[in-house]
Amino acid sequence: MKFKYSRILGWTGRRFWESRQFYSAYIGLFVAITNWITIQYKLLLENVPVLNVLFSNIWVFMIAATIVFTIISILGGHYIHRKRQFRLEQALSVEENPYLYKAAPGKERDLAIPMGILQLDALEELLRSNNALTEEKRKRFETYRQGLMKLRDGQSLGRKSN
Repeated sequence: MKFKYSRILGWTGRRFWESRQFYSAYIGLFVAITNWITIQYKLLLENVPVLNVLFSNIWVFMIAATIVFTIISILGGHYIHRKRQFRLEQALSVEENPYLYKAAPGKERDLAIPMGILQLDALEELLRSNNALTEEKRKRFETYRQGLMKLRDGQSLGRKSN
């Protein structure tokens, strides 16, 4: 019985999350736009008599406002968000990410980092046995090994220090 109850709560929780997503993305936007159009129509007709003749019906105003609003939104979204704001948000989110400078706990720290150290050791040994290990390569191996060992031990790497 406990399993079924848990599944029902899980299903209900997912549907609630989906409804919130739909509301915030579509219904909330629709309500905001229609409120904006209604308020602008009322304010413009009261304060600009010339527009009262041009937009004698709210439907004409709504169609014109929707066209203008859509064009401005598309151009603004493309130019401002994609060309400028998106880059800024990406840069900030990368800097905010604690795992940019540290190994993520779990498979990265417990598996990927030790595997990287093992690969470096094996490759260095292979180059040494074939007399192909130069001093420059040995120094690079050591630099990478030290970095991986710091990450394995939970220390930060790079410019951010926590």
